[in-house]
Amino acid sequence: MLRISGASKSFTRTYLAPKLEHLTKGKGLPGLFSANGLQTAWFDRADFYTENLNRFVSQTEEKPLETIVFENAKSAAKRDIFNYASLLYNLRFSMSSLHGCNKGLPTEKPDAGAPLATPALDLKFQNEPLETGNEKLHAALISSFGSIVEFRSLLLNSNLAISGDGYTWLVARKHTTLHRDSHLAGMVEFDNLFVLNTYNSGSPFNFNKVRYMEDLKKQLAKKQPPIEEEEDEESPFQIKSIEEARQTESYKDTTYVPLLAIDASPKAWLQDYGVFGKQDYLERVWESIEWNIVEQRLPPKAPNHQLNI
Repeated sequence: MLRISGASKSFTRTYLAPKLEHLTKGKGLPGLFSANGLQTAWFDRADFYTENLNRFVSQTEEKPLETIVFENAKSAAKRDIFNYASLLYNLRFSMSSLHGCNKGLPTEKPDAGAPLATPALDLKFQNEPLETGNEKLHAALISSFGSIVEFRSLLLNSNLAISGDGYTWLVARKHTTLHRDSHLAGMVEFDNLFVLNTYNSGSPFNFNKVRYMEDLKKQLAKKQPPIEEEEDEESPFQIKSIEEARQTESYKDTTYVPLLAIDASPKAWLQDYGVFGKQDYLERVWESIEWNIVEQRLPPKAPNHQLNI
């Protein structure tokens, strides 16, 4: 991922475009992308994001993309670094779990009537996690969403609602255990799964509720006019309300583990599916998901939340 070059006294660190073993230039992804479609959806964008990231991180310490995203998320001065690192991470993450399906590529692109078609009311779909032997993931999805039908509908419809660039994520809400046993202390566990959208270069790592809302409040305060003199100034000793205290305590250590990402960008589907083909693209994405990879990213279940396996 990273290349070091330079003379004896000068070193320049250069990120290389990520490679995924199941994706090959000049070839498509069965049932999902043609060769040209994959070139546009993956290779061209990965090269572009990497090239631009390197413009801002040369001669810096070697760090994984997710670390760059974490460290630069709140810095306006490093916005460009965050944007391209996040774009590259999101793209790589989404493509890593798509391994194609047994369908042939569409021979005709959907017309203007496709978005108005009556949706199917199927209660069973191809490539469900239970069919691929991923019982642990299946149980977590049932526990969090009620059924695979509800999960699939929420996942695909959330992505369909994104009109430009962005991603729909399946994430696990995690916390750190407080086990007395030293070998269990600090273990990452999750209590529930969620579906969420990010837009443009947005990152799922920024969805810590307390810190995120506090940042928004600070940004809003900077835009508001000065407080008039007759109004009482906020006391530095003012304490939070009970509800605010509960929210802070509940979410202060809350973070989210990304399990799956679906690319909503027209760059991913316009080439092969046309202007009205996003729904067809998303249905094929579902059938192309490698659930084994998704399940491997799933943290252990918190012991106080029982799954119905």
